[in-house]
Amino acid sequence: MDKRSTFRTYNTQASAAVSIGTKKRRPWRLLTLIGFVCVMLVIFQFWIVDEYIAGLHIAPQQVKESCSHLIFHATGDKQIKDAKQMHSPDAAKDTSDDRCKVPRFDPKTKHPPYVSCKRVQPVPGSCDTARKLFLSKPKLLCPDQRELRICQIQNNNTSHGVSCTNNMCASDISLGLINPLDGTLAWSIYPDINDLENAVFDLLNKNASNGNYGFCYLKCKQTKDKKDGSQLLLIPQYFTQNTCDGSTCDDAININVIWLDSTSHSHFFRSLPKSVKTLRNTKEKKLAHVFNYDLMQSMKGATLNNTIMFTLGNLKAKTGIGKIFNLFHNGGYYVTWIDDLCWTSMMKESRRSGLGRFFGINKEEKNTSKAWKNLLEKLKLKGVNQIALSTANCEILKSNGLLTPFQNEVAGKPICYNGKYHADYILSYLESLQKQLTTCKRPFFNYLDFNVGHDFSGLRIQTLDERLAKFINFLNNQSNTFTFMFGDHGLRYGKFLETAEGKVEMGHPVCFIHASKNLEEKLGKDKMESLRLNQDRLIDIVDLRQTLFTFSPDDDNSIFEIDKQYDTHPNGLFHPIDPKRSCSSLGIRLEGSKCICSSEGRTSHIMSNDTRVKVLADFALGEINNILQDQFVSANKESGSGFGSCERLVGKWIDNVMESYNHNIMVIEMNLHLPGKLPTPEKDEIFFVSVQVTSNSQDGPSLVLAHYERTSIYGVYDECCDEGVEGRLCICSPSNRSTTTRQWHLQPPVVFGTITTVVSLNQHVFIYERRSPYGVILEASCDQPNGAYEIVLLILNTLNIVSSATSHQQTTIIKYQRIFFLNAFYQLDPLQKWSLEYDVQFRQIF
Repeated sequence: MDKRSTFRTYNTQASAAVSIGTKKRRPWRLLTLIGFVCVMLVIFQFWIVDEYIAGLHIAPQQVKESCSHLIFHATGDKQIKDAKQMHSPDAAKDTSDDRCKVPRFDPKTKHPPYVSCKRVQPVPGSCDTARKLFLSKPKLLCPDQRELRICQIQNNNTSHGVSCTNNMCASDISLGLINPLDGTLAWSIYPDINDLENAVFDLLNKNASNGNYGFCYLKCKQTKDKKDGSQLLLIPQYFTQNTCDGSTCDDAININVIWLDSTSHSHFFRSLPKSVKTLRNTKEKKLAHVFNYDLMQSMKGATLNNTIMFTLGNLKAKTGIGKIFNLFHNGGYYVTWIDDLCWTSMMKESRRSGLGRFFGINKEEKNTSKAWKNLLEKLKLKGVNQIALSTANCEILKSNGLLTPFQNEVAGKPICYNGKYHADYILSYLESLQKQLTTCKRPFFNYLDFNVGHDFSGLRIQTLDERLAKFINFLNNQSNTFTFMFGDHGLRYGKFLETAEGKVEMGHPVCFIHASKNLEEKLGKDKMESLRLNQDRLIDIVDLRQTLFTFSPDDDNSIFEIDKQYDTHPNGLFHPIDPKRSCSSLGIRLEGSKCICSSEGRTSHIMSNDTRVKVLADFALGEINNILQDQFVSANKESGSGFGSCERLVGKWIDNVMESYNHNIMVIEMNLHLPGKLPTPEKDEIFFVSVQVTSNSQDGPSLVLAHYERTSIYGVYDECCDEGVEGRLCICSPSNRSTTTRQWHLQPPVVFGTITTVVSLNQHVFIYERRSPYGVILEASCDQPNGAYEIVLLILNTLNIVSSATSHQQTTIIKYQRIFFLNAFYQLDPLQKWSLEYDVQFRQIF
């Protein structure tokens, strides 16, 4: 049955706001009042603005059944005066501190003036803040312990040997090897040291396909204190000779991809001084070719999304990688994936699951043998020959009391094993692997996913410095090798992210390219010159992907369909990037990340936390709630509700607000504080959002949520997070993991201090409205079991108003237990009056 009705509406005015400045006063009293206000503004500027706006009185709502629309006006001298103060020329001046600069790899050079993108300069004090947070503390050291050495590998130019001793052991020695049936460690006891030597020696003639994963574990009770001690012994792997046809592999260039998660350009320079010095020395002495790209733009805030983009190219995919690996594998390359995560963690937590996360393993699989078999099948399908040392990570993390290195309780602490940093083992193994493959004339493609920088404190990455510097020196002595070393985004957690510079750094990852000295002849001068030119031009991870494709023996460097409409060249960095390139030319690739360019006269300044910003904060949270609800409904179609364990988000307060301008676009960036659940309810959950306000948008909404990111740690909610919902969107409680009936209209929320008014369209359909002197927020819900309604929002007349709607007529289907953010209306010019007239219609569908 078709039921159509208009919104049972009402008519109201903000009478107090309108009356300001119109009441007759005696001149002398008026002058006295003005003088007093001016003095108070100078002394308590922001306090007065906030208190006065918060105190504006809105007349009680008048409900009239005869009306079919809402008209709302707000204006006032005080409101306009505050707006003038916020938009004054002095407030918008660039106050960058000349002593605080974004580091350049070659300090003697300057950014070319003809390149449009110029990196946003750090605000005053940001460098001091970074020094206090990251450089004022003692070096992170492994616990004071004597390294246990039971066995050693003896190397010479043509062969390897093994020597073992039990001098440091007060018990029999156990040997731990990966069980090929389930991927976990299997232990065997060796009372005789000679038998142990023989067992380890047998591994030297094997590789991962027949039992040698590049390591073994040895453990015993130590003689010095009778405590359990263990050693991780790296074992060279055996490889057959070149299996390529003809001269294909003779001409192949070896590839390293070193992915430094959560490492910004500036954080690399401040945290890894030895590595930076080694890279500079390499370039100055011409030991190899080194390029640093100081305008590397992050695409996505999550590593999984960036990895998919780099390896597959489908921006809409949520899991699965592989095109790049297959291209090189099919061309005769030996392909290795190495990371520092535990592969079995996917069976113990729902989010960060290492290999399982990237290769699409079902996290619900609890049988280790089946999960291991599934993983091996996926690796083979994707063209990965081995994961090698990655299988050693579970034991290392377990010895540190961890499932993953992301856990907050170890923030700012090193991850060590037997007196060495975790990263030391990985880079040592990578060197050994490359030596073996080079000796066998096997071209290689090594993909290293490093998470040492993914640390709440931002300190742990310093433990990488000394070993990475040695690895760079190792590369300097290699020929025919091309190495990408880059981050996908900057720090996503911690106090530094609360600063303006921290937010910019999150979108500005590090990027280096190291090319063996002999590659200039192989690649040609044109390609090498393009690599040099592009160092000062805006690039992203897609450019790196296209550069990588050019090395593929299949010459498959075609552009994915989704990139054709944007500024992407098939040869990536081997072709000059347009010096006029901007973030807008990157298109959809940039969704979810903050642009690092400060070009075309864009200036920024800090705003106070006023009522005008709360409308935009409410809009941003509404959009995020719609995304959260869509994800839950898509994955839980039988739930009958819009939200499960992950709650609908409600805002408490706002801070760190920044306003910037670029032509007709205003960008508001801020932190949204929400009530927390775990581990302590009194601790806020925080989202960083960026909202774009366009004054004359012709082909889209004027209000757009350009970027959002969860900056508080959300791994604590993994246990109760709903299937299909991104962890960064979830706030939940383990004690409430079921979908419950929610009658939203009975408990309308207070959002960022603004009261919600509920209007019943009928007994089952409700409109939620939040008004302020600067705009209106609209939401709708339905609580009719098995029912669905079509809600039509008609925007009739507006004056000095922009909205999030794509057109003047907006249609939304709402079903039982769903609540939708409909629209936000925002006062465009704070110096002018505004008005709004809209009509809401609805009909029952079923």
